[in-house]
Amino acid sequence: MRLFEYARAADAREALERFRPGTMYLGGGTNLVDLMRLGVARPDSLIDVTRLPYDTIDADGDGDGLRIGAAVRNSDLAAHPAVRERYPVLARAVLSGASGQVRNIAQ
Repeated sequence: MRLFEYARAADAREALERFRPGTMYLGGGTNLVDLMRLGVARPDSLIDVTRLPYDTIDADGDGDGLRIGAAVRNSDLAAHPAVRERYPVLARAVLSGASGQVRNIAQ
């Protein structure tokens, strides 16, 4: 693996400001590190966005939709009451997409 710069973004603005050509974002459940080990991905820098507060699911009060944050864990999405009630196919699909261990970290 070649050398690269690493930074943890404190907020979305910092994540955007730090981006430049050759940069990739590191999020939860990503296989980016594996791809880097294999030499498939070769970023010059990584911006870690795993701790940004985008892990919420907001159910629309009138039942017209959901807002799913980019950092929501798959297991949390599948277990959310609004998802189970209104979108049972989505809940089943998320559960069938990976093992329990992967769903608990995958975003």
